[in-house]
Amino acid sequence: MAKKYTVNLSEADIEKLRSLTKSGRNKARVITRGRILLMTNEGLKDSDIASALKISIPTVERTRQKYVLGGLDMVIQEKPYPPRPSKVAGNKPKKIKQKNSELGKESNS
Repeated sequence: MAKKYTVNLSEADIEKLRSLTKSGRNKARVITRGRILLMTNEGLKDSDIASALKISIPTVERTRQKYVLGGLDMVIQEKPYPPRPSKVAGNKPKKIKQKNSELGKESNS
């Protein structure tokens, strides 16, 4: 079965990815994505790339898809994650404060 998203890197993209993967100043995810693209450009199979980098095959497929649809910037840039909801919700802070103050009073007695 033919791959739906075929990666053909330009010389500029190859140089940018090589410098990105050689310097240890980027996030591990970004470096891994760069290695995926470089290995894909060399003609390696997704399964070979996945086993060499110790990642899943769908990760390789998603990275190829991101590159084909959005270019190199889409692959390199981390999209911001939405803020997490507070673990303490509702009246819990008041209850916690009450319990802490009660414990403080009991320990002083």
